[in-house]
Amino acid sequence: MINGAVKSKIRVLHLEDNEHDQIFVHEMLRVGGLDCDLVAVKTSNDFETELRKNNFDLIISDYSMPSFDGLSGLDMARRLSPDIPFIFFSGTIGEESAVESLKKGAADYVIKQRPHRLVPAIRQALQNVAAKALLKQTEQKNREQAELLDKATDAILVCDLNNHIIYWNRGAEQIYGWTTEDVMGKDIAQVLFHGKSPLQIEQMTKAVEESGEWTGEWREVTKANKPILIQCRITLIRNEQGRPKSLLFINADITERRQLEEQFLRSQRLESLGTLVSGIAHDLNNTLTPVLIGVDVLRKTPNERDTVLNMMEKNARRSAEMIKQMLTFARGDDTSKTLIPIGPLVNELSKTVLHTFPKKVKIEIKSEEAPWPVSGVPTQIYQVLMNLCVNARDAMPRGGTLTLSVENTEINAATAVAVPDAKPGNYVCVGVADTGTGITPDQMEKLFRPFFTTKAPGKGTGLGLSTSAGIIKNHGGFMTVASKPGQGSLFKFYLPTSTETQPASPKASLPKGNGVGVLVVDDESIALVVARTALENYDYKVFTAANGLEAITSLSENRDAIDLIMIDIATPLMGGIATITALRKIKPDIKIVICGRTKKPAEEIQERAKINGFIPKPITLEQLLTTVYEVMARAAT
Repeated sequence: MINGAVKSKIRVLHLEDNEHDQIFVHEMLRVGGLDCDLVAVKTSNDFETELRKNNFDLIISDYSMPSFDGLSGLDMARRLSPDIPFIFFSGTIGEESAVESLKKGAADYVIKQRPHRLVPAIRQALQNVAAKALLKQTEQKNREQAELLDKATDAILVCDLNNHIIYWNRGAEQIYGWTTEDVMGKDIAQVLFHGKSPLQIEQMTKAVEESGEWTGEWREVTKANKPILIQCRITLIRNEQGRPKSLLFINADITERRQLEEQFLRSQRLESLGTLVSGIAHDLNNTLTPVLIGVDVLRKTPNERDTVLNMMEKNARRSAEMIKQMLTFARGDDTSKTLIPIGPLVNELSKTVLHTFPKKVKIEIKSEEAPWPVSGVPTQIYQVLMNLCVNARDAMPRGGTLTLSVENTEINAATAVAVPDAKPGNYVCVGVADTGTGITPDQMEKLFRPFFTTKAPGKGTGLGLSTSAGIIKNHGGFMTVASKPGQGSLFKFYLPTSTETQPASPKASLPKGNGVGVLVVDDESIALVVARTALENYDYKVFTAANGLEAITSLSENRDAIDLIMIDIATPLMGGIATITALRKIKPDIKIVICGRTKKPAEEIQERAKINGFIPKPITLEQLLTTVYEVMARAAT
């Protein structure tokens, strides 16, 4: 029996003591179009022997026989061969006996007065057996597939079109901590994001509707509220009519892998850090000199105050930006993708290169007036640019021209096929060209391999280009190189354009405090004086403390007057978390704003102390007033 069809040759065991009836049944089966190999028996012993010896497809039995009755034969068949269909063909079976036989497992009964029913009954019985076998095979296949899915380390889950979870494998249980019973039927956003869906879900939904699948990364949370980074692949499942049926999610936890990648990238950045330091130190001296001279000028010539102050402010801001640039590049703490202004980023790098590289290396910039927006990690893109510029410098030991270019470009399908990792679409192309020694064909083949370098021993690790190519690939882009020996090199990397919009421009006027009480905690006395003066000038009531103990005392004495605390992340004596914890015990609803050089420690404290805002150091007046105002405004809504 295959897919409901009767086999070409059917083996039939016929229990019948009347030879004429045996012949009659055999002839009926032949006339009915059934090719049967029929074995006839009369006694119980012969019936049992044939059952044990041969594999039959069907049993036909009389109901009443002198030496052996049909019900006993049915019991024996169910015991020895339970899957073989058993049909009674008898002239003496009554209605009650027939019903009893069906209850005990007979497939059907046919009375000899209506022999025309025998062949259809046989066909139906054999088809039922085939259907049961197919169902059993399908169930077994489903069980095997379910076992394989449960052995997968990735989270595999299925949602209906209303985003309700209908399948959840063991991999999902291990990654998220939720059991199948916990999540079945629940909204996926409630489970994976605790009800707070990220903006990427809108992009995912649109992509799945248009192309049937989506691949990307987003941050989710486990049952224990632990944040994890997930690489997600979503596929739209359709029914037999081609209509959308469900969504298949295959999620991999890449949190640990991404942490290792960041450690590697940070190590590679150290290779370029020495190049940055000398140039920035030189630039810092130039910017700090006017500030130091300006102090003496103000003391001796007060009438030049505005001019000198503007000059001092400009140079102080430039110094702060350079320090921030160096720290950000060295640490690479911010790994979240944001909208990157490629033009300003290239211009900023050119300033560092200009002060860092030998004077015999000439710097040129060719840029579109309005480069398309791209999304990425600024420090990583800066790292790629720095790697390429350092390589270009080293390729021009006698000097030359280093050209940085930015242009908008469209990659068509034909071009995309010819370039590895390229896909059709709009890109911003950033080029780094040199007029140096060039690259030989045999070197070109190995150029992006880790640890391969064309530099002399001890002059390079061979990680710069492989790291850069990996960063660009992780951003959805690709990299190309063109070079000939003695004719220089041109490296280009392509970043896909982003659909995000630029953030709104800051407000023209800075917000007033309207008497809000702020406690400023910082161990630098000058920082306390400046913060106090700035806040009081904008109608805030200000309290100050030099350490955690003083902050606790001040809040205890002025509990009702203090609405917000601005605290340095490296508070002495007690430390940031301990101080915040103690302050929360005094006033649980107090608003806390952390100040520090990087945001990462603040995020770690956020998980444990529930801070309300972050201000990076060095602090500008606009950042200070805007952050404090926004924190208090959120509290009021």
